[in-house]
Amino acid sequence: MKNNVYKNLMSGVSQMIPFVVAGGILIALAFVFDAANAGAANYGWGNEISAWLGDTGKVAFGFMLPILAGFIAYAIGDRPGFVPGFVAGALSSTGGSGFLGALIGGFAAGYIVLLLKQVFSKLPRSMNGIKPVLLFPLLGTLLIGLVMLIVNLVVTPVTNGLQSFLQGLDGTSAILVGLIAGAMMAIDMGGPINKAAYVVGVASIAGGVSSTLMAAVMAGGMTPPLGIALATVLFKNKFNEQQIEAGKTNWIMGASFITEGAIPFAASNPKAVLPAIIAGSALAGALVGLFGTSVPAPHGGLFVILIMQNWWGFLIALSAGATLTALILKILLPESAGTIEE
Repeated sequence: MKNNVYKNLMSGVSQMIPFVVAGGILIALAFVFDAANAGAANYGWGNEISAWLGDTGKVAFGFMLPILAGFIAYAIGDRPGFVPGFVAGALSSTGGSGFLGALIGGFAAGYIVLLLKQVFSKLPRSMNGIKPVLLFPLLGTLLIGLVMLIVNLVVTPVTNGLQSFLQGLDGTSAILVGLIAGAMMAIDMGGPINKAAYVVGVASIAGGVSSTLMAAVMAGGMTPPLGIALATVLFKNKFNEQQIEAGKTNWIMGASFITEGAIPFAASNPKAVLPAIIAGSALAGALVGLFGTSVPAPHGGLFVILIMQNWWGFLIALSAGATLTALILKILLPESAGTIEE
């Protein structure tokens, strides 16, 4: 059962992320192209190019919750689940329950469709054609609409409280949350723990705000490949020739916020690499919280640094985290038999 819940959830999350990334980066570019207008009320929409980028990005980003809920419902109830699931996500967006509402609505829509399939399983074969095009979408949408009335009523205050908490992070709370989020990004490098931290980070900017949590998540996800790349340069005797070549690619992957670049290194020696990258990412996330760095984009790495608040803190955090990772790797990794001689 737990595996099915996780599988259904990841079905929605994996389909949602491309919309989030595309929309978020387009919005980030809108701010870049409107840099001369920084500080103005219409910053990001101050000229035709930035407004076009921003509007297009907002449309793509706006599909985040409907796609999340729609594909969760699709994973549970197959194709008939998509319409009520999509509607549940849209209602969570307009009704204020946000990300949590979309999660609940997606699962509810999927199980509603399963129930409808059971109820109409005894219909004559001649009516099979109308079930997927009429009965399931119509009744499924009607029922999920009623469910979402309750979900929005109950969950919206929770969502608003969580949003207020995340926006109000400062001092010790920001450092602690940043440390935890950063460490989570490195623990399994794209696995469920990493995805959980990323999804919460994305939820923190869903209202179009700039989030310290999202910045900590981004720093935590960039640090492992950057720290490993740095180690392959400074401590060549710890790596074989193939790993040193892979380290060059990790510079690009780290700068682009692609944590998975660290996976081959972690797989080859998890006892040494995992502690190093977790410590480095935790430090990077904590420093982001300390410096109050925030970002309104869900992806992009160094390519969105111009729109970060206190961007210098992000660079310090990345540098410190990558350096700590490299130093721990120097201590924990044995010397490689296939090293390149200086």
